Amino acid sequence: MEKDEKEIIERILGGDKMAFGILMERYGERVMGLAFHFTRNHQDAEDLYQETFLKVYCNLPNFRFECELFTWIYRIIANQAFNLYNKRKRMRLADSGEDDHLWETIPGEAEEEADQATFNLALRQQIDHALRQLSVQQRVVFVLKHIEGKKLKEIAALLDCTEGTVKRYLFRATRKLQSLLATT
Repeated sequence: MEKDEKEIIERILGGDKMAFGILMERYGERVMGLAFHFTRNHQDAEDLYQETFLKVYCNLPNFRFECELFTWIYRIIANQAFNLYNKRKRMRLADSGEDDHLWETIPGEAEEEADQATFNLALRQQIDHALRQLSVQQRVVFVLKHIEGKKLKEIAALLDCTEGTVKRYLFRATRKLQSLLATT
């Protein structure tokens, strides 16, 4: 852990509210990027961003300096993403008519690009549908590996599980996505 990072945490714990602003400034862009990768929706990403920093603020006294601060924040955002996915899943079960878009819709395209836009939208909907068929754990591992470019060891550390578990989730996710996308 960097010395200034530890100093910032100590200032926050000492009641310096401006120090938390420094922390948000330092990690905010990365957290927002991750939030968008997890949700593929700007509104949900903003909600996930806010919930993550709220959790960070509330749980900072529990930070034990055993890992890098961003690794700890990453675990929080991953858990918050799990919670969001589970909430969405419960909402879909309760109201099966609601369409859950994990992907951002394509804004209005010019006339000459309409066919490509239609194709892109259809493809995104197919991928969205296939991703929703994965378990939460499979989906998060898939996003961390293939969108975030994390290594299996990093994913295991972030999710507090073994590399073998990550490999199983990734294998099952990839296999299920291949099967689902091949049939559409």
